[in-house]
Amino acid sequence: MLKRIICYAMVLSLVALSAAPALAKPAPGDFADLLGHWAQKNVSAVCNLGLMSGMGENEQGSQVFSPDGLVNRAQLAVVLQRTFELDYGEKSFIKQPQASDYYLDVDNGAWYAEAVKFCAINQVFDPTEKFYPEQAVTRIEVARAIHRCVKAKGLNIPMIMLMPYYQDMEGLSQEDSNALVFASNTSLMKGDGQNWRPQEQITRAELATVLNSLLRLLAVYESYDGQEYSVTPGYSFILMLDSNPTTGYSWTASYDEKILALAARHYQQAGEGNIMGQGGKDIWIFKALQAGTTEIKMTYSRSWESVEPIKTFTLKVVIAPGQAEAGKVKVSSRVLKDKSDNMDVDLKIPMVSGLEAALQSAINQRFEGDAMELKQSLETGLKAYVAECKAEGYPIRPYQLFIRYQQCSLNDKVLSLYVDYYQYTGGAHGITERRAYNIDLKSGELLPLAAMFKPGYDYKAVIEQEIKRQIALDPDAYFKGDMGFKGINKEQGYYLEDENLVIYFGQYEIAPYAAGIPEFKIPLKLLSI
Repeated sequence: MLKRIICYAMVLSLVALSAAPALAKPAPGDFADLLGHWAQKNVSAVCNLGLMSGMGENEQGSQVFSPDGLVNRAQLAVVLQRTFELDYGEKSFIKQPQASDYYLDVDNGAWYAEAVKFCAINQVFDPTEKFYPEQAVTRIEVARAIHRCVKAKGLNIPMIMLMPYYQDMEGLSQEDSNALVFASNTSLMKGDGQNWRPQEQITRAELATVLNSLLRLLAVYESYDGQEYSVTPGYSFILMLDSNPTTGYSWTASYDEKILALAARHYQQAGEGNIMGQGGKDIWIFKALQAGTTEIKMTYSRSWESVEPIKTFTLKVVIAPGQAEAGKVKVSSRVLKDKSDNMDVDLKIPMVSGLEAALQSAINQRFEGDAMELKQSLETGLKAYVAECKAEGYPIRPYQLFIRYQQCSLNDKVLSLYVDYYQYTGGAHGITERRAYNIDLKSGELLPLAAMFKPGYDYKAVIEQEIKRQIALDPDAYFKGDMGFKGINKEQGYYLEDENLVIYFGQYEIAPYAAGIPEFKIPLKLLSI
């Protein structure tokens, strides 16, 4: 049975996207400035589900949305806090924090103050002295903030594993490049042809469209029929089912209202919403009230007919505290492949699951960041190399970047694995760099070799003696003298495997290329670990 543990939720209460703290929520289609607007359907959906609201009234007293108005940082903070239900998570404070503890220019009584506080706790925005609440946000700022929210909540959002290329990506930081890739590959925010327009300011209509797409990424669909779904008390989930009210059919739901509540409901027609009789999606937002188990039973029928429903849907909902289960930590792959005339990229990046959301996100960001940093470095070098070859009339040899990892040891305290980064940039052969990641699963910190031993224990002497013994068994395989093995250092590469501590060295470090990556297995029984 499929079990999906969720630590996120969608919006359950009204979010006011205006300079005032509270505005009346309009009924869908009531906005005078939205009739015929390209985003009318998306705005209607997010308003009806409580993500956004109007901007007051015009001179005629009609509700307006201001679809072409710009979104500022205060408004974005409120939307993201409500959308992802950002809270304290696993963090605890001796003194209850306030927004002004993080930003000097945020009044604790402001309508957006609480949202800014929770965004700061979850590191959604950069920790600067001032927040600048009235400053308009750009497309890349929105993508970055959403990407950070996803990581903060530990969400696993499926997306195509391709590296998009836009001419205006150059000059972006590694984090912003990753956020752009995420937004583009999930279709939250696409470019137009060759450009993604990262520095372009985003409008309210555009933000509504992004949020509506986000709902669809996080929703439960028909494929969950008969399955089990887990959620944390106080959080929510979205259910979307195919429907067509023009046929007279509608969905009816039954569930235990003591532990589950219906927070919002909306119907959204498919496509542009202008075809008579066209179907769409019925959308429900359910909130978990307390721990327990209930079953949502849905029937699709005509109210006036005394016949069996033509469709049914059942979902078992398990509401339990969202803590990582002991022994459930797993390592899986994020695959990224891209091949062009001048570069072949094939990456399998380790991704950890089963940990507390923020900790898990930090660990995975390290894996992803190291891989993307190397990829970006090669791409930069490739451009100069191609330009030189064309100028001099030399043949172009395609670059290669392959990444593979090996999980070596995993328990409830430490994850030990290594990643091999292979790159070819010309010459007789490529080069492989091995990086070991020995991670404290409580803090997420990398553990240096010294952390494996009790204070005062002379582990270096024991390890070096054993390495010298193993080298002596085949001395011709290693360099001699000053080029050979001299000892281990504080940053020595190692990993744990079975009952061994494995010490390794880089290519050419103590042996010729033909020796590969020299490894020395030190039995743990020889060491005081």
